[in-house]
Amino acid sequence: MADRVGQHFGNYRLVALLGQGGFAEVYLGQHVRFDQQAAIKVLHAHLSEQEAEHFQREAETIAKLAHPAIVRVFDYDVHEGVPFVVMDYAPGGSLRQRYPRGSLVPLPVIVSSVKHDRRCCFRILALPPSLIAPPRSM
Repeated sequence: MADRVGQHFGNYRLVALLGQGGFAEVYLGQHVRFDQQAAIKVLHAHLSEQEAEHFQREAETIAKLAHPAIVRVFDYDVHEGVPFVVMDYAPGGSLRQRYPRGSLVPLPVIVSSVKHDRRCCFRILALPPSLIAPPRSM
């Protein structure tokens, strides 16, 4: 796993590592022209042509999901063979941070999460676990 802070992915410069897992690292990205931040998920794998097509289909499917509790995906690409996804930056943290292992999660939180399940499969493109999205204004 390379430290990619300072590198550019699409229109974003990676400014800080937010988290990492077995399949990807998530960075805070700063847009190069706008005063906007985003979470940039950089996958560890290099994709074959067939895998890149699958990645594109899954990214397009995820980008269609809209719910106040789901972090929005609004771009994706492959940079030098490395796939990445651009998502809303969720400074609220994760459900795991709010409810540490072993703590009781309130029933309304569980019901809300299950009620909005669209039964999508996110094999290559798994979002960071249970991120809490920032409030959106309409």
